[in-house]
Amino acid sequence: KKYLSSSLKMNDRVSKEGNITRNKVAVPPRKKKKSSVKEWNFGKPTCTCQHCGALFWYEERTRGKGKGPPSFSLCCKQGKVDLPTLKKPPTYLSNLMCKEKGKRSRNYMDNIRVYNSMFAFTSMGGKVDREINNGSGPYVFRMNGQNYHRISTLLPEEGDKPRWAQLYIYDTENEVKNRIDASTSSHNRESIDSHIVLGLKNMLDRENVLAQTFRMARDRFKEGDYHNVSLRLIRKRGGDGRQHNMPSASEVAALIVNDTSENQKGRDIIVHYKDTGPRRISENHPKFMAMQYPLLFPYGEDGFTNKILYRDN
Repeated sequence: KKYLSSSLKMNDRVSKEGNITRNKVAVPPRKKKKSSVKEWNFGKPTCTCQHCGALFWYEERTRGKGKGPPSFSLCCKQGKVDLPTLKKPPTYLSNLMCKEKGKRSRNYMDNIRVYNSMFAFTSMGGKVDREINNGSGPYVFRMNGQNYHRISTLLPEEGDKPRWAQLYIYDTENEVKNRIDASTSSHNRESIDSHIVLGLKNMLDRENVLAQTFRMARDRFKEGDYHNVSLRLIRKRGGDGRQHNMPSASEVAALIVNDTSENQKGRDIIVHYKDTGPRRISENHPKFMAMQYPLLFPYGEDGFTNKILYRDN
């Protein structure tokens, strides 16, 4: 054992259990120094927000002077914010998330980040260090620089391979292969199940309003009318900003022709036809999270927006 190596001398014998014998006399191992750092365990979250039911640790409570039950503000601001509950995921996705369903479900859960990146409309941003995982240790994800999301043009430049949202529009006859090639490397490609990729593609086409939006642009291009066409992802929402009913594709986006406006911070997302390169999108856009994590938001639901109102009362 490593901690005994400094105790060994010439002619010492070490048993399989790591015990040292010197001149037929057992040598006690060196005692390890006790750590001066005391362990602190919060345990499980045992408190519940009385307004929305979120689970918390007692240490996360609002520091008040009252003697009643603890209150919390990290979830709903003590009842001021009321967000609609998440919808149940589509049946196909629910089955994939249950490892007890079989080999295919286990494959999905083991490679869930890769499958999500295949269908993401935007890039992760920053510079990913791909040289760090060259050993046999656990996977490490390391990114350099600022983390922000970018969206590509509707179609790739000549000679470039499609990526991100372009995969919903360009060469969709070979979409499954294109997605696998764009999101994997040679060493992990064999772990991806093409049947799962096809199933997720069909599910998003059927359920996800963002996927339907980009398919709408694909159909327009198939008609041959694609010069100076842009896709505008609308930021403004009607009502109080809380989305209780899923909007249609026409409410989320619009195809526009000969539009010269730019993608300004906090405004609509403008996805141009070509020649502009990837553009950063605003973190305040309602579709910011749904575009990066389509398998967490399988319907293309809205995320945060700064126009969400407090409760009516």
